Amino acid sequence: MIPARRLFFALGLVSPVIVGAIVVPWLFFLALSLDLLLLLLAFIDARRAAGTKLVIQRLPSTLLAQGRPAELAVLVSNPAPHEILLRLRDGLHPSLADFPPSTEIRLAPESSWRWSLPVRPRLRGEFKLLPLTLRLRGPLGLAWAQREIDEDFGVLVYPQIRWGGEVGRLLKMAQQHQLGQLSWRRRGATGESYALREYLPGDPMRRIHWKAAARHGRLIVREDSLERGNSIFILLDAARAMAAPASPMKTKFDEALAAALVISRVASARHDRTTILAFSDRIERVVGIRPGRDGLKLAYRRLYDLQARLVEPAFDLAAARLLDMEHRRGVVMILTSMADLVALEQLEETLFRLRRRHRVLLVNLEDPELERLALASPESEEEAFAKASALKILIANRKAARKFQVHGIRIMSTSASRFAAVAVSGYLDALVADPGSRRASSARRVRL
Repeated sequence: MIPARRLFFALGLVSPVIVGAIVVPWLFFLALSLDLLLLLLAFIDARRAAGTKLVIQRLPSTLLAQGRPAELAVLVSNPAPHEILLRLRDGLHPSLADFPPSTEIRLAPESSWRWSLPVRPRLRGEFKLLPLTLRLRGPLGLAWAQREIDEDFGVLVYPQIRWGGEVGRLLKMAQQHQLGQLSWRRRGATGESYALREYLPGDPMRRIHWKAAARHGRLIVREDSLERGNSIFILLDAARAMAAPASPMKTKFDEALAAALVISRVASARHDRTTILAFSDRIERVVGIRPGRDGLKLAYRRLYDLQARLVEPAFDLAAARLLDMEHRRGVVMILTSMADLVALEQLEETLFRLRRRHRVLLVNLEDPELERLALASPESEEEAFAKASALKILIANRKAARKFQVHGIRIMSTSASRFAAVAVSGYLDALVADPGSRRASSARRVRL
């Protein structure tokens, strides 16, 4: 039993009788009798409130994505023939809401009410909701009865799903099959043109039909047959450097995972085969994604709860697994953050090893903390050491980037806000690059 305000008010009305007992002693027994009567009525009121039948049901949650506003809902039905006053408090997981939401509502007889709970998930994964606390006031208004509704109800929070800006535009074009061919010629294909069409973003310049373009006054490209079904391999770093925060709500790994999945969506729309290999000091997950909606659903189910671990990255182990798993030539994208000098040497060896068979693209997620430390003016000995370490890492990264580019390995560095857009653009650019010209230009650089 939880006392209501009306009970305290009634007890306050009895207090003058207690004061009068100083002059008239028998009033003390009257006051005591009134207090006991009020407490008895409050107990009966609480028992009646506890016996009130209510139907409370959590409604299926909408699709929850990390960092995106959404809502959960609770449906409350009152089958009783009288009005009830109730208070609700939902124990949401701390990663879904800053504080547990609560409300008070008068529910008319034989009616229902939908309680909407705004949430903004900060973490990915599966979260079980805490019990729903319900307080019902009795018919006399003297006491509340409290009960807890503990349902085995959980919600799944996925990586970012909806995109705007440049990424959203590319996704829409891919789903409408407006990204052009953007693919390599299959072995045995003749490469003969079978159609002409208007230029679309992502079409390689070498396919422009200049004579037709001059006649029509706009860019026209040749469409070749049998140029679909490329192999895309995404090596997703899930080690220590990726556990650092990239924004108030997301870590570097959150950004990289969202980028890997959006690349898979674009690739699926283009009928390319994608394999995501997540690794730390071990192989965490290997997910092969076939073109089509079912393949993408499987990828989200397999990867939505994956988190970075505070261990050293095993780039060599990931490369060995990839080379053993796939012998055909494809595009390999490594999504990582070059913020660790210890792992940089192993990363270099891995890139050169993969380059022998595949076309390699490294997408580097810049560390905002390194940039801040490198540009800051130190005011203490500790800050001076931190600045020197940050500068050392940045200089080593730039030297490594130049070395990679000399050997035909493309590297793209960007901030967290543009990471997905740059990664998707890099994937599309890697498909239209001419491998023959790249090898020739690399050979010329080596001879020089």
